[in-house]
Amino acid sequence: MMPSLRSSVRQAALAVCLVVAAPVSAVRAQSAAATATFLDYRTAVPAGWTASSPSSSMRLAEYRVPGANGAAPVEIVVYFFGPGQGGTPEANLARWKSQFSNPDGSPVAGLVRRDSTGAFPLTIAEYRGTYARGVGMGSSASEARPGHLLLAVVAETPRGTLFFQCFGPMAAVEAQRATYLQFVKGLR
Repeated sequence: MMPSLRSSVRQAALAVCLVVAAPVSAVRAQSAAATATFLDYRTAVPAGWTASSPSSSMRLAEYRVPGANGAAPVEIVVYFFGPGQGGTPEANLARWKSQFSNPDGSPVAGLVRRDSTGAFPLTIAEYRGTYARGVGMGSSASEARPGHLLLAVVAETPRGTLFFQCFGPMAAVEAQRATYLQFVKGLR
């Protein structure tokens, strides 16, 4: 073979290898789970969650999952207020519950359970209805969002209490329920 032909064959073979290898490396990149670290504990960040810069110093992390058909996104927030800070689980449950109401304005029922099967004791709560996030913190009633669900978890770790919230339209949050709980329970 002539030198220029040999060089052309090598270039063509390299191009074929790159095209064949590209999908394999893309699959590897997509399958490699991102991790998040909170108080030196790690957990896997679910695929499809988009991280954004925390909007306050009390937020360790913020994630969003796009809503279906133009609906509002599901938001996931992780809070840490400092060692021994943030209040008791009961005080937080009462505050979160007060941010919800039924269509007639009455208080919502809520569902609370304890889970001690993981690395830390968890208090898991859910509230459904019209959500007026931040009530008593400068927000107005006009910001209330009907048909919302809050799944909140208080994780009492030896290094401090972490507060996890997953909130948004009911159907969208329900679709994230198992993924979100796996994210929280995955802390190690």
